[in-house]
Amino acid sequence: MLRGTVQYDGTAYAGFQIQANASTVQGALEEAIARVTGSFSRVTGAGRTDAGVHARGQVISFGSATHLSNEVLLRALNATLPDDIVLLELDEAEPGFNARYDARSRAYEYVVYNAKLPSPFWRRYSYHVPEDLDTERMSAALQVLLGEHDFAAFGMPMEHTREGVSVRGGTVRTLHEARCWAARPFVYFYLEANAFLRHMVRQVVGTVLRVGSGRLSPGTVVEILHSRRIAASGPAVPAHGLYLVKVTY
Repeated sequence: MLRGTVQYDGTAYAGFQIQANASTVQGALEEAIARVTGSFSRVTGAGRTDAGVHARGQVISFGSATHLSNEVLLRALNATLPDDIVLLELDEAEPGFNARYDARSRAYEYVVYNAKLPSPFWRRYSYHVPEDLDTERMSAALQVLLGEHDFAAFGMPMEHTREGVSVRGGTVRTLHEARCWAARPFVYFYLEANAFLRHMVRQVVGTVLRVGSGRLSPGTVVEILHSRRIAASGPAVPAHGLYLVKVTY
C-alpha cells in the first residue's frame, strides 16, 4: 500500500471523486498510475473535494504491484499527470492504510480577496469581497462554533451506499480549530475538524462574512447553529476560494 500527498488546481475538475462523463482528480490519478504501471489501481482520497475546490495537502492511498521504486514512480507519475496536479511525495504505508477512513482530522483554508476592485490574477483562487471586513468580529463568531455540535445548519450529511441503498450519515461534527486573520488585501479562514459536512466550510465562511461586514452580530451565529436550518446560514461562498490544506492521522 502506498501513501501520497497531492496538490491540485481544482478549476478544471468536477471534484476529487470519480464521476461518469466528467473530469475528476481521482480519475486523472488513476489514469496516470495505469499508464505508468500497466495495471489499474483504485485511488482513495482523504477528502472528497467539490468541483472547483483546490488542495495543497490532499492525501491519497492506493495499492500497486509495480516493480518501480517509490522515487522512480513519483517522477514517472508527475511526468504523466496533467500540469494542474502534482504528487508531492510517495511512501510506503502501513498494511491496510486508508487515506479516508484512517484520517483523524482535516483542515481547510478559505481565501478572500478583500479590496474595492477584484484582481484578475486571483479570480480563480480567491473570493472577491469589496466591503470592509472586521476580523475581530469574525473571530468572535468562529469561536462559538468550536467543539462538538450538530452542524445541520451549515451543511448536508454525506450519502453512503449500503447493500444498494443510499443512506445519509449524521450531522454531528467536532470543530477543533476555527480562526481568521488579515494579510491585506487577503483575509484567510482556517477550519479544522474531525470531519466536515458537504459545503460546511463554505456555509460557515459565508455566514461569518456577514458578521464581518456588519450585517449580523457574532451572537447570531449561535442562534443559526441551534436552529439546525441550513436556510438560516450562508450564503455559501464560491468553491474556488477553498483549499484542503492538511490531513492528520
